[in-house]
Amino acid sequence: MDDAAGTDFSTYKEIGIELVSPSTGIKYYKPVANSSSKPVVGMCFDSVDEAFEFYKQYGRSSDMMLKRLLNKMEFLPNFTCHYTIKEDGRYEMVFVPFTCIDNHNRNVTVGAALLGDETADSYRWLLLTFLSTFGAPPQVVVTDQDAAMKRAIKDVLPRSRHRLCMWHIWDKITSKVGANLCGTTDFKKRLGRIVWDDSIPIDEFERQWPIILSDFNLSEHEWLGDIYNIRHDWIPAYYKDEKLSGLMRTTSRCESENHFFKKFCNRKSNLVEFLSHFDSAMEVQRYDHRKNDHDTRYTDAQLWSTFHLERQATQIYTRTIFLDQQLEIDYAINNCVAMSTSKVDDFVLVEVKDFLQPCTSYFKVMFREQDLTILCNCNRFEQFGLLCRHCFYVFK
Repeated sequence: MDDAAGTDFSTYKEIGIELVSPSTGIKYYKPVANSSSKPVVGMCFDSVDEAFEFYKQYGRSSDMMLKRLLNKMEFLPNFTCHYTIKEDGRYEMVFVPFTCIDNHNRNVTVGAALLGDETADSYRWLLLTFLSTFGAPPQVVVTDQDAAMKRAIKDVLPRSRHRLCMWHIWDKITSKVGANLCGTTDFKKRLGRIVWDDSIPIDEFERQWPIILSDFNLSEHEWLGDIYNIRHDWIPAYYKDEKLSGLMRTTSRCESENHFFKKFCNRKSNLVEFLSHFDSAMEVQRYDHRKNDHDTRYTDAQLWSTFHLERQATQIYTRTIFLDQQLEIDYAINNCVAMSTSKVDDFVLVEVKDFLQPCTSYFKVMFREQDLTILCNCNRFEQFGLLCRHCFYVFK
């Protein structure tokens, strides 16, 4: 059973499970399966279990056919059979997981697909299927720099904010500019300071970028020029005022998601093996989510202070989110101090010095006691949906 890649089967005669070449007599074999059992382009399943069972049955027919041919070759000296598997992957299919963030601030896979190619048409079909399943488009979509995916998102999800994954871009820095430069100079450290700082003003970022590149003779570097041209899509300074923009800083998320799936799957798995491994990965995610739910509901968090808001936070937030807010409360108690207080209309303006922040300016907190409205110019609540230490200090 020779590798059939690139073969035109339109001239072959089909005899049972055989496809016979009219010119050479070479035979290719296919699994015996009725039309309802064969995978087709665009097939959808209601669940992972249904997809796994379908491909298990189809894969079993392929495996049984191969075993029959190998047994025949063993007992009939005049019969030969050859089969090959490409070293770079059996099916050359693209695995596309859909990853969201749950109420424990953890990655959760809400869907996945295997695509035969990475064309815009394939991604359009996938996004349309996603929309038909979930009923509404996501507010934010974060992807790598795939041009076909970008076109598909523009066509199918025009109202969703599309941002590029910072991890995928930053991970290429060393290979693009050279390991020697990154390893023997502070280039990467200096560039990282302005790239990852979402509090830096846009004009300051645009002033610093050419200076850093000039200091290392990289002003004409083509790749650095390309990523600068798309800076609005991945540099936090350009979208820090957007709602929940902090969740788009996906370095640790993308890295952990890639590592998570690599623990269960490899590119040489067949479809049956892959679906089995994928199902195991989903069970791990479900277990972690159930454990986080259990810890939140049935265990008590350790309090660090007598501050009443800390105790209230244990009743409002999930445990993972509480631990984040607990740190902010601790920083508010031990590292913040009010520098001035004034009245602005029906708000009280408090200027707060944060000793953990390198900036010399004060953070401005606006507080209205009548309805407990509070705002801080650090924008942590707007970016992450969580209160900052400066707000907790004013509440204190």
